[in-house]
Amino acid sequence: MSAQPEWDHTESASRPVEVRVSGSRAEPDRNLARIVTVIALASIAAGAINIAAAATIGGSALTLAFFWVVGAAQLVWGAVTLVRAPRWWLTLGALGNAVVVTTWVVSRTAGLPFGEFAGDVLPAGFPDSLATIFEAVVAVGAAGLAVRGSGPARSAALARRFALAAVVSIGALGLAGVLSQTDAFASNGGGGGGQNVPTAPNGGSGPAGGGYGY
Repeated sequence: MSAQPEWDHTESASRPVEVRVSGSRAEPDRNLARIVTVIALASIAAGAINIAAAATIGGSALTLAFFWVVGAAQLVWGAVTLVRAPRWWLTLGALGNAVVVTTWVVSRTAGLPFGEFAGDVLPAGFPDSLATIFEAVVAVGAAGLAVRGSGPARSAALARRFALAAVVSIGALGLAGVLSQTDAFASNGGGGGGQNVPTAPNGGSGPAGGGYGY
């Protein structure tokens, strides 16, 4: 009985392949992380200024509620964005800040059609202008990231040096806005009107404690 050769069919064993992220691929991730970090910190800075406005201005319950709600929402949105930035969250931040920016622009050009100072064109001050710049940065940046998809999680950890520089610069500007707001309140004798005290019709003074920032 003749022996037949046995053919060994050997299959190449699968080996784990080490995937290395090239510098060209890692750089876009860091750039996205930097954008997320900036808009998150800008939102926190704007929220701090609006909270300071809510704590110092007087006026109607609607005015105070606006500042408290907007300020608190911006603080929460910024803090969450530093940890996670899904598309729906970025979209929410873009739309919310766009509404606030639009409200400020209308109040400084044509006057709001409702509220305590309906029809009055309010003056632009340093704190509210700075907060609006922060809000515009958030709206544009969040919208751009939402179009691309979700932002990277824990963005500050992906770009630590940049995040530290952003904290210092944006934090300093935000602190300047808060201090300007509180100083304006103190200069008015604690009677409100920190961000803006509009001139009442017929040349009179604004209502006591009636500063209306946005």
